[in-house]
Amino acid sequence: MTYRAFKYVTEGLLTGDNKLPKEDDVLKALLGMAYNTVANKCQVLNLMTLDKSADVLRLGKGQYLVQRPELPESDTDELVIDDDLCYAAASLVASYISKDRTAVHENRAIQGVRDYNAKVNEILESLELQEDGRYDL
Repeated sequence: MTYRAFKYVTEGLLTGDNKLPKEDDVLKALLGMAYNTVANKCQVLNLMTLDKSADVLRLGKGQYLVQRPELPESDTDELVIDDDLCYAAASLVASYISKDRTAVHENRAIQGVRDYNAKVNEILESLELQEDGRYDL
């Protein structure tokens, strides 16, 4: 999902409520908060690395590390998390901005994270974790 599409989704979630901030830096800061939440609650496949020089947020499964997601620079940049999690992140950002439906957006984000984790856990369980801490792809 591009950053532009993310903004459209978040704007749609906020229909009839508070508007997205006009300053893009404010929206990116909120996206950074959502990224942090999502990356801490999920095994984000797009962020898993063995590179110890990466900007690491936390330890992952086996010897994998979870990288800190990079914020987009322009509307055409692809978000660095899996598409399923982009919708959860949009719901989190909407929950930060909303005055009337904070809980609705938070619950949607939590459900998105749960669904993603179930899918990823199924994938990871089907792979064999080797003695060296890597998955046998």
